[in-house]
Amino acid sequence: MSGPRRSLKFSLPPLWLIGLCVFLPTVRGCQTLQSPAQLMWGAPLPLIAMLSPYLVAQLLVIVAVVALGRGHAGPLVTRATAALAGVAATSAAVLAILGFDGHDLAALLWRVFAGVCLVGGVAVLGRARRLEPWTRLVRYHAAYAIFTLPMAALLLRIVVEDGPRRVGVGAWAFLAAFLALAVVHIRSLVSSSTA
Repeated sequence: MSGPRRSLKFSLPPLWLIGLCVFLPTVRGCQTLQSPAQLMWGAPLPLIAMLSPYLVAQLLVIVAVVALGRGHAGPLVTRATAALAGVAATSAAVLAILGFDGHDLAALLWRVFAGVCLVGGVAVLGRARRLEPWTRLVRYHAAYAIFTLPMAALLLRIVVEDGPRRVGVGAWAFLAAFLALAVVHIRSLVSSSTA
């Protein structure tokens, strides 16, 4: 199996777990732990956009499994994957534009970090268009990971600043899955740049 297909296969379990985390208790809201699905129910559009990586992860898995099962990454598969990664970009965009809290220097740096992730993900998406289809799919998954980095950093920030009791099993599963996804895509980006 080729390198891009192998990287794509390795990215599926972390993506599946991220998609599953939408239903797991993740953060403490008032007195109870709430899942991202509960947080999104009736929420304003910016909050739903911020949590979009949870929503598109399972769809990325489905599209990739279909491509791997057919043994062909056609135009529809690559366009769908790019569109799903683009939906995940709204998370980084919301965190870059609106921030999460406050207007002090730390909040400004947080917004700059989210903006850099947004620009970096868009650059990876744009450069991937010229690559062969399997490599393109892997790069689109890498762009998803870059767009999701601010959300993972936000959860980590909640753990560090507010304490581990502020988060539930969903946050820990999300962070573990994101770390695994980042390792897969860092390895694939490094190996393709040295080849």
